[in-house]
Amino acid sequence: MNWKIENNRLTKNFSFENQTELVKFLLKVAKHADKIGHHPDVVIHKCSQMKIELFTHDKNEITEKDYSLAEFIDQNM
Repeated sequence: MNWKIENNRLTKNFSFENQTELVKFLLKVAKHADKIGHHPDVVIHKCSQMKIELFTHDKNEITEKDYSLAEFIDQNM
């Protein structure tokens, strides 16, 4: 897992061929995040690049829930 810890959040940058591929991937992540009750922060820029930040807001720290979602994201990339 090549996620970084920045500002007490797990972060990772992603690049896609185009915005359609980005949105397809983001939808997959969003559906899983909803299923597990997680709310990742996502920034989209240059229409085909995305940064995901994982942080458990109610615990005010990175938790196992964040690492678990990061693993799901990596496995589905």
